[in-house]
Amino acid sequence: MRQWLIATVSAGAFFAATNAAAQSEAPKPETAADTAANPATPGDAIQDDAPTDDVVVTGLRRSLQSAQNIKRNAEGIVDSIVAEDIGKLPDVTASAALARVTGVQVTRAAGEAAGVQIRGLPDISTTYNGREIFTAENRFVAIQDFPAGAVQALEVYKSSTANLIEGGIGGQVNVRSRRPFDFDGFQLSGSLNGVHWEQSQRLDYNGNLLVTDRWDTGIGEIGVLVNAAISNIDYLDATREVDRFVTPEPGAPADAAGFTRPNGQGIFYGSGNRWRPSVNAAVQWRPASNLEFYVDGLFQGYRAEDRNHWLFVPTFGDGAQYSNVVLRNGSNSVQSMTVTGASTPDGYDAFTKARTDTYQLAGGAIWTAGRLKLTGDVAYTDSTYTQQSANIDYAFTRSPTRNVDFDIARGQGGGVFDFVDFDASDPNNYALRGLFDANFRATGKDWQARLDAEYDMGLDFLPKLQAGVRFNTRDAARYNGQRYAGLIQTGLTYPDLPVQIGPITRGFRFDNDQPVTVFPGATFDSVYDNRDALRAIAGFGAGNPAFNDQETFTASERSWAGYAQAKYAFDIGLPIEGNLGLRVINTRTQVQGNSYDATSDTFTPVAQTNRYTDYLPNANLRATLANNLQLRLAFTQTRTRPNFIDLNPSSNVGTVPTACSTEGVDTVNCFVPVTSGNPNLSPLRSNNYDLSLEYYYATTGSLTAGVFRRDVNNFIFRSTTNIEIADAPDRRVNSPSNGGKGRVQGAEVAFTGFLDIGSLPEWARGFGMQANYTYLDAATELAPEFRDRLPGQQPFPGVSKHSFNLVGLYERPVFSARLAYNWRSRFATEYQDLQAGFLSPLYQKSLGVMDFSTTVTPVPNVTIAFDLLNVLGTPVRNERAYNSAGDSYPFQVRYIERTYSLGVRFRF
Repeated sequence: MRQWLIATVSAGAFFAATNAAAQSEAPKPETAADTAANPATPGDAIQDDAPTDDVVVTGLRRSLQSAQNIKRNAEGIVDSIVAEDIGKLPDVTASAALARVTGVQVTRAAGEAAGVQIRGLPDISTTYNGREIFTAENRFVAIQDFPAGAVQALEVYKSSTANLIEGGIGGQVNVRSRRPFDFDGFQLSGSLNGVHWEQSQRLDYNGNLLVTDRWDTGIGEIGVLVNAAISNIDYLDATREVDRFVTPEPGAPADAAGFTRPNGQGIFYGSGNRWRPSVNAAVQWRPASNLEFYVDGLFQGYRAEDRNHWLFVPTFGDGAQYSNVVLRNGSNSVQSMTVTGASTPDGYDAFTKARTDTYQLAGGAIWTAGRLKLTGDVAYTDSTYTQQSANIDYAFTRSPTRNVDFDIARGQGGGVFDFVDFDASDPNNYALRGLFDANFRATGKDWQARLDAEYDMGLDFLPKLQAGVRFNTRDAARYNGQRYAGLIQTGLTYPDLPVQIGPITRGFRFDNDQPVTVFPGATFDSVYDNRDALRAIAGFGAGNPAFNDQETFTASERSWAGYAQAKYAFDIGLPIEGNLGLRVINTRTQVQGNSYDATSDTFTPVAQTNRYTDYLPNANLRATLANNLQLRLAFTQTRTRPNFIDLNPSSNVGTVPTACSTEGVDTVNCFVPVTSGNPNLSPLRSNNYDLSLEYYYATTGSLTAGVFRRDVNNFIFRSTTNIEIADAPDRRVNSPSNGGKGRVQGAEVAFTGFLDIGSLPEWARGFGMQANYTYLDAATELAPEFRDRLPGQQPFPGVSKHSFNLVGLYERPVFSARLAYNWRSRFATEYQDLQAGFLSPLYQKSLGVMDFSTTVTPVPNVTIAFDLLNVLGTPVRNERAYNSAGDSYPFQVRYIERTYSLGVRFRF
C-alpha cells in the first residue's frame, strides 16, 4: 500500500503543479454573502459555475466540475457525486458511485456495493430531495435501492447545519432527483444497457427514460417531468468456508486425536434475481416571479427471487477417524488430513421471494417578499416489505470419506475439500432432512411537515437569519410466522419430491481450487409452483404460515424539531464567513412486543415508552486564505436514534434443528438461533470536530485535506452470544446493546486534476486523475456484559483504518475512459461469543476492487457505453481467531460477481 500512496501523492503533486502553472487565474468563489446562500441545501438545484478556460467541458469533466462547486460553496463539509449526463452516474449503481467519495466505505456482496459508511460510521441518515425516506420499518433506505438512472446527484454531508434534518453520527446522504425547471424546455433522454453476470452466467438489462417540458401559460410557467428507471441484478456469490468452531474447544485439554482441527467446512452459493423499478415525477408551477408551487412523487420498488445453497461437511462424529494428518508450522493445529466415519454432510436450499413498495408524495411552496423567503413542505411516505421463504433441508444418504485442507498454500488460500468415491452431483445421494416455511411482513408510514424562513438582514457582518420547525409522525410494524418439520425419518430422496430437480449453476469461476462445485437442487419456479404439495409432505396446512403474535412488533414515534441559525461574515485581513445554529428535537418512541427469555423458553409482553430532548449546536467557519485557497473549521453535535429493529422487544426464535435428534444436544450444530432487539437502547451521541484545507486551482482541479474527530457515546453493537441450557439445545442469541465511550478520528486527502497545459497537444489534455485517501482510528468500549473479557476500547465494527481510491481518467468530446481502483484495509465485522465463552471479532481482510468504463459518442446526443466491474475478481476473505493467542483459520473466501455492461444513451 505504501507504494500506492507514494505514487498517488507524487502524481497529484505533478498534476497540481502543472495545472497551477497553466492557469492564469483559477475560478473565484462568489462573495461571502453570496456563498452563504449554500446552493448545496438538499432539494435545491445546483447552479454550476461556468468554465473559465477553453477546455471543452463534456460529461465526465462536467460532473466533476459540478461536484467541486458543491464542495467549494457549501456551508459545511460536503462531498458529492454528480451524474455526468441524464441517467448516468459514473458507476452502474448509486452505492458503488458513493464508494469513490473520500471517506466513504462500502461492503460488496450480492452483485453490488452496500453497507455505506461515512468516515467509518454506519449510522447515517438518508434523505430524498431533502426529505427523510426509509424502507418499511427501517429508519433509512439502502442507497443501492436507487437505480443509477434515477439520480441526478448524491450529496454526502460530513458535518451538519441546523437547517438540515438531523443526520446520523456518520453523516447524511441526500439523493437528489431532477425537476422540470432544471431544463430549458423539452427534453427526452434515456438509456438501455445489457449486463452479463459472469458467475451466474445470466444476461439482464438496466435502463431509464426521462421526459420533461415547461410552458409559459396564462397562469404562469408550468413544468412537468417524469423519469422511469429499472436496474436488474442476476448474481451468484460463491463462498468456501472453514468452520469457526474447533475441537478441542479453546482452553480444553487435548482429546484422543491430540491435535486441534476445525469442526468442518462448507460451501455457500448465494444467488438471486433482483430488480428495482423506480418512477419519480415532478410538477412545478410559478404563477409569479416570487412564488412557486411544486409536487414531487416517487415510487421505489424492490423485487427479489433469491436462492441460497449451503453444504456443511463435518470433521467430527463418534466414529470419526483421521489419517494423512499434516500439521501447520510445527504446531498442533491441522493443515490437512483425510477424514472417515465423520457425521453425515448436510445443508439446505433456501428459496425466497421478497418485495418492497415505497411511495412518497410531497408538495410545497416557496414565496419571497423583499428580504423574506418562506418555504413550506409536506410529505407522506408509505413503505411495505413482504417475504415468503421455503427451505428444503437435505442430508447425504451416507457419509463419504473426504480429503480436507483448511488453508491451501496457493491462490487465495482458504479451505477446500474433496469426496472419495462419492458423486455430490447425483440427486439420488440426497435425502430429505426437513422443510421450512416462513411468512414475513414489515410496514412503515410517515407524515412529515416543515416550515422554513430565511431573512436577508442587509448587514455585512450578519447577512442572513434562518429559522424553522418540523413535525414528524412515524408508525412501524413487523409480523412473522414460520414452521419447520424434520423429515429424515420419511426416507424420501430428491427424486421423490414434487419439484423439478436439476444442477445448480456452479460458482468459483475465478477459482479452480475447490474440486466439488456442482450440486443438484430444485428449480426456483418449481418450488413456488408446488409449495402446498411440499407443505403436505411436512404435514402443514395449505397457504402461508399465520403470523405469530409472540413475534409481532409495533412502534410509533412522534417528534418536533425547531432550529435557528445565523450566518455571519467579516474581514480581519482575510474574509471569514460561516454560521452558528441550534437544532432542538423532542422525541417520543413507543414500542410493543413480547420479550423472550432463552433460559426458560418463555415470552413476556412488553410495552415501553422512551422520551428525550436533544439540543444540537453547530458552528461552521470558512476563511478565504487566497483566491483559490480556503480553510474550514466546524463543530457539531449529532444524535442518532436506534433503528426500530434494534428497539424491537420481540424475538424471532428459530426451530430446533435435525442435528439435535441425530447427533445429540451436546453437539456444536445443535442450537436454536434467536434474533432479538433491546427496547432499553439509548440514542447514539457524538461531538464532532472538523478542520479542512481546500485548494481549487482550476474548474476541475482541486487538492483538499482534512482532519476530524468524533467523540461517540452509546454506539450500538450487534453481537452473538451462546446460552447453554442443560439437556436442551443451546440458544445462539443475536442482539444489540449500547457500548460505552468511543472515538473516531482520522485524516483524509483528495485530489482531482486534468493535464490542462496549453503547450500540450489537444488529445493529451484529456488525461486526468482522481485520488483520495482516508485514515481512520476508531475504537469504543464494548457493552458492559463483554467488557470483562475485552476491556478498554476495541475496534469499531465495519471500520477500515486505511482506504483509498485511485482513478485514471481520459475524456475528449467523442471518447472517454475511466479505470478506478478502490481499496480498504482489514476491519472487524461483528463480535461473536460462540465457543467456550471466547469473545473475538470476525474480521474481513483487506480488499481491492477495480472497475473500468468507456464511452464513445459517434454522433451528437448518442453515446455507446461499456462497463466492466470487478476486473480483478478478487474475493472477500474473512477470518476469526479461535483462542486468546490469536490463532485462526481462514473463515470465508467469497468470490463476488464480475459484470460486463454494454449499452446506449440518447438525449434529444
